[in-house]
Amino acid sequence: MKVACVFTAFCLVLVTASPLVKELASPCEVDTSCDKGDYDVTDLKITFSPDPPEKGKNVTISATGTVNKEITGGKIKVEAKYGIITVLNKAYEVCDLVKEIGKECPIPKGPLSGSATAELPKDVPGGTYHVDIEGTDQDGKHMICVTAECHV
Repeated sequence: MKVACVFTAFCLVLVTASPLVKELASPCEVDTSCDKGDYDVTDLKITFSPDPPEKGKNVTISATGTVNKEITGGKIKVEAKYGIITVLNKAYEVCDLVKEIGKECPIPKGPLSGSATAELPKDVPGGTYHVDIEGTDQDGKHMICVTAECHV
């Protein structure tokens, strides 16, 4: 199982629970450089297709990177905001999330890739959605750090 699957599972939750939209279309901005040191996952690249996501259509979120040590558990905290309003602030168990996409822990060391697709509801409010994702492994060590902002 690969950490990209964990990220895409989160994005799937975010896309269905609080879609990333704005009336003025522009590409999603994803930043994985919020690095606070030596992370378990490096070279993380995340893309959206289409970019920007479109209301009433499917959006696919894909991720690739490198897992630097086996991950047997941990937590990922997701905070999503619509403007100044927090629409999601929740911590998830890594292994529970990977089960939701048909995979299991442990997540092996090595290259990773994964994607998930979900429909973006057509009746979501326009505006800016900002997402912060921070993950720690079974030892409490930093695993991933991602910020994203999308507009439709």
